[in-house]
Amino acid sequence: MSFKLSEYESTIRMVLDSEGEFRMYPKGISMLPLLKEGRDSVVLVKPKGTIKAWNIAFYKRDNGAFVLHRIVKTHREEGLYDMCGDNHISIEHGIREDQVIGVVKKIYIGDRCIGSHDLWYKVYVNCWKSMFVRRVFFKLRSIFNKVSEVIKGSSKNGDVH
Repeated sequence: MSFKLSEYESTIRMVLDSEGEFRMYPKGISMLPLLKEGRDSVVLVKPKGTIKAWNIAFYKRDNGAFVLHRIVKTHREEGLYDMCGDNHISIEHGIREDQVIGVVKKIYIGDRCIGSHDLWYKVYVNCWKSMFVRRVFFKLRSIFNKVSEVIKGSSKNGDVH
């Protein structure tokens, strides 16, 4: 079953505005390796004041696209945020507070709920803060994928026994 988030935006906002929580199942690859489509979900709440860096926010771009990315920098005086998906290295600058719909309160990796106080999550976020760590991870993943393709191609040709 497929639907457009834009059809549910008013419902999501109404739930969050009434101090409720909204569970959603992210699509796409921008929050890998943390969130995997079809396996994981997040619980959103209405942000209270300025959201701290390294929290995950759900926002709407000016072009109407809905995005779930991590806040990498807060510009309190201007009311702006810089965002980046965990699977990206390019930062999206200038997201306004009025574009932010919700902030992630809980993350479900499969059926396991992890919160911001979970040791595994703290280690993950602290490692992921470094763009250097991200670049190394992406490079190693690229090398691994290339080697895997070579091995698969060789085994299809009968070269590997």
